[in-house]
Amino acid sequence: MYLSEKPRPIDLYKEEGPSMARDMIIEVPTNGDLPRHLHHQQQQQPQPLQQQQQQMMLGESSGDDPEIKAPKKRAETWVQDETRSLIGLRGEMDGRFNTSKSNKHLWEQISAKMRDKGFDRSPTMCTDKWRNLLKEFKKAKHQDRGSGSAKMSYYKEIEEILRERTKSAYKTPTPPSPPKLDSFMHFSDKGFEDTGITFGPLEVGDCQPYGGRVITVKYGDYTRRIGIDGTTEAIRDAIKSAFRLRTKRAFWLEDEDHVVRSLDREMPLRNYTLHLDEGLAVKVCLYDESDHIPVHTEEKTFYTEDDYREYLVRRSFTSLREIDGYRNIDNMDDLQTNTIYRGVS
Repeated sequence: MYLSEKPRPIDLYKEEGPSMARDMIIEVPTNGDLPRHLHHQQQQQPQPLQQQQQQMMLGESSGDDPEIKAPKKRAETWVQDETRSLIGLRGEMDGRFNTSKSNKHLWEQISAKMRDKGFDRSPTMCTDKWRNLLKEFKKAKHQDRGSGSAKMSYYKEIEEILRERTKSAYKTPTPPSPPKLDSFMHFSDKGFEDTGITFGPLEVGDCQPYGGRVITVKYGDYTRRIGIDGTTEAIRDAIKSAFRLRTKRAFWLEDEDHVVRSLDREMPLRNYTLHLDEGLAVKVCLYDESDHIPVHTEEKTFYTEDDYREYLVRRSFTSLREIDGYRNIDNMDDLQTNTIYRGVS
């Protein structure tokens, strides 16, 4: 590299005119196709400070200077103080959240209050952080029941919000406001969303709250809300009607803690799973009446004693007997699953 004049110190705070420009000669290796020497003359004039600042604000989109980058966004990492502030604000506004409506305006209020406390967090960032906290709470609760706080920093704070919401479900409201429903925690397969935990009263439409005591029952892919203000038989009929159970099969409800609850109006307001009695499956070998030769075998499932009696009457049997046995089976309770029987006339 050859310079046309001696190098001089550069003052970065002093604007230099065109007279300060220098010629530069660069020697480039050749492969036979390129000229042996490349003469490049460049005149560069520094820009005012204000114009440089404007270029920095433009970021990388111009592509002029890879060293000038746009200011980075607010870091997604939350410090403890702002996380606790978010949980506190969300807990204070808990009763105003309604999963059947848009909660956008509430998150905007939370974001504004966070800003007043010195934490610049948008409504979307607050919503995402809250949902992540709920996911962590669900994971800690399920992995280590009763001691989830050991694996989550804010476990107790979120648990307190749930506990307060649970208590309010049992408080008698002041007339004319009817009782409101708390459906408690619901963990969906799609993840632990904010709509997955109902902290506020569930409502239908604009201002039509549920009245009375209501539980949530799930069977397969279907979920129904069942009122339990009536008698046990009324609750049972309501469940059968809701899931279109046209059978005498026995069923029961099991809560999220795997506790089977009796059907009555005092049962806890929780999410339940509906279980149907699988019945008692047996095989009955049918014979030709004249030759006493087995014709075919049919499979039967009995759910109640009445089902068993009706089958005997329809087949003109007095009882069933094991193929290789001698004891007559008069009651359904004496039948053995997947055993082959024959009819006794």
